[in-house]
Amino acid sequence: MNSDQFKQAFIEESMELLSSLESRLLEMEEDPEDSEKVSAVFRIIHTIKGSAAMFGFNEISDFSHHVENILDAVRQKTLKVSRELIDWTLKSGDHITAFIEADDNIEEKKELEKKSDGIIESFKVAVGMMKPSEMTVNNGAEASGENSNEEEEELEESLWRIRFKPTEDIFLSGTNPLLLLSELADMGEHLFLPKLDEIPDLSEMEPEKCYTSWDILLLTTKTMNDIKDVFIFVENDSELQIVEMPLDEFITEEGKPPKLGAILLNRGDISEKALESLLKRQKRLGQIILENKSASEEAVDMALKEQSFIKTVTEKRTEKTTQASIRVKSEKLDDLVNLVGELVTIHAQIERHSREYEGDMRTVVESLGRITENLRENTMSMRLLPIGATFARFKRLVRDLSAEMGKSINLVTIGEETELDKTVIEKLNDPLVHLIRNSIDHGIESPEERIAKGKTAEGTLTLKAEHAGASVRISIEDDGAGLNKKKIYDKAVANHLIEPDAVLSDEELYSLIFQPGFSTAAKITSVSGRGVGMDVVRRQIESLNGYIKIESEEGKYSKIILSLPLTLAIIDGFLVKVGDRYFVFPLSEVEACIESRYIERKNSRKKMIPYRDSLLPYVDLREEFDIGGQRDEIDQIVVVRSENKQIGFCVDKVIGEHQTVIKSLSGVLKKAVGFSGATILGNGRVALIVDIEGIIQHSRLNEEKCVDGK
Repeated sequence: MNSDQFKQAFIEESMELLSSLESRLLEMEEDPEDSEKVSAVFRIIHTIKGSAAMFGFNEISDFSHHVENILDAVRQKTLKVSRELIDWTLKSGDHITAFIEADDNIEEKKELEKKSDGIIESFKVAVGMMKPSEMTVNNGAEASGENSNEEEEELEESLWRIRFKPTEDIFLSGTNPLLLLSELADMGEHLFLPKLDEIPDLSEMEPEKCYTSWDILLLTTKTMNDIKDVFIFVENDSELQIVEMPLDEFITEEGKPPKLGAILLNRGDISEKALESLLKRQKRLGQIILENKSASEEAVDMALKEQSFIKTVTEKRTEKTTQASIRVKSEKLDDLVNLVGELVTIHAQIERHSREYEGDMRTVVESLGRITENLRENTMSMRLLPIGATFARFKRLVRDLSAEMGKSINLVTIGEETELDKTVIEKLNDPLVHLIRNSIDHGIESPEERIAKGKTAEGTLTLKAEHAGASVRISIEDDGAGLNKKKIYDKAVANHLIEPDAVLSDEELYSLIFQPGFSTAAKITSVSGRGVGMDVVRRQIESLNGYIKIESEEGKYSKIILSLPLTLAIIDGFLVKVGDRYFVFPLSEVEACIESRYIERKNSRKKMIPYRDSLLPYVDLREEFDIGGQRDEIDQIVVVRSENKQIGFCVDKVIGEHQTVIKSLSGVLKKAVGFSGATILGNGRVALIVDIEGIIQHSRLNEEKCVDGK
């Protein structure tokens, strides 16, 4: 790997860490007493500092070192978590991001370096580590003092056995051994094994004496000197043994934890000669040892606990190893998906030609089909990412905007584990930012207004993601004032978007919000009011073959629902034919297929057919797309579910399941209503992928006609 590759690796890792920093900081703000959350934030800055120094980003390393020292004070509990601390740590993260983005721009980096000292001074003043009068005075001395410290090295975890037997008179010096053990516990995973065999009978016990000693196993990144420092004031008067147990040497060749005999031998609780003699017997070793009194029952019990601890530690280490990941450029992943798509198409062609043959040829093609399908599923799973990381980014946005506007808002996220194609996620950020900003500005009222309306002072903004067939549904809901229908109507009339006497449904009225330049804001703010953004949101969602829908109740809530395809590459499709044209439905939305006589439907005014004790609305694709040719007497109706409604699509012939490689439409076809893409069939023909919701809207089917799915 050359220097440019190392540099790129540092940039990618640091940007991921900085993205994680925001969510970690906001978690720490919610629970400031959780030491693990504080440590997680500290580790992020520490890692960036170390990596920056390693790859020659000295300006980032120096700046991060100062931030690290402030966070270390929080970790050592000499500094409390406060809003100011969170604010300035976020600003510090932004400053590091600016350094990384400046890259080779020397002038810009120099300007950023000039700001670094000021940011650190302001940070320290804000959290009480420096008086305002000290600003710019001690910079030189402080910097030189800071730079004289050796940077901590990233250490691997080591397993230590510690034997600690305090002097009987330890209490007389005012020392509590349990506090020493507590300090060890903070260093990492641990196992404390108290030895109680020297405790006398109650009648002989002196309460001012300590009769207990401990065997301790400690898995930590700390060094022997760090461990010795814990016992620095009792080391001379106590028995103390600290021995490193390298895990790689301590585990058997089969990768299993050491056997009981090896642990007892290692601890010095049994002799090698006695162990060899006992191993020749057929009983369980623990039972033999106790019968022969080669070691005490307490020693065997402690050895078993030690064995269990080492097993747990090694399993975690193995799990970390097996779950290791590698970085792959997104372009390479995209190329892989395209190649798999081509393979799916080629397989379809081979399968078509193989129908003329019997025997081994068919078997080989079927095997190829299974392998292709498995490859497709695995490749597609690589592109799927949980949306939680995207949701986490908005915590800071909500926090900052609510503070700026004097509002109290709680962000609730649901369905963070919902997976979505990485391409969709990448293009989803901007639309969500617009929608969240509008909810905070237009939707949620000020605390005073909310209290006057009988609501809680704190508003709630909910981000929710869930799977819905071959789509993912994302909703942004606030418990604010809701949409004012009269304002929207009057504004639309004033902008000549509708006639003064127009009669609109709620859905039609709300859709006016997405017109360019449309805004009902009473005044322009730094957040919104210029009518810029919502039309962009709709265009971006539609460019992803998605839909946007609004629900609202005045005075109670507003909810914007985005429906997006799970993937933009390959789906399981359901192939049908109308005349000489082929169409594909997303298989996940197909519920059933039924037959219907055209002559019975021909004279009906309403396009409804009986279906499962109800009436099912349907769209005749031959009529919808004006496809000519002779019609069969009996049609096939493909029943699909969309937006929790059932609807039928009338076709000539149902062909069946089909692995569909999605190809984007371009040129004139890009704006064609009713299609979300196309695919190439095995016979070389093109099949259009049906956009179910688009056809429903184009056909102007009334929602009330659709069967409500329960």
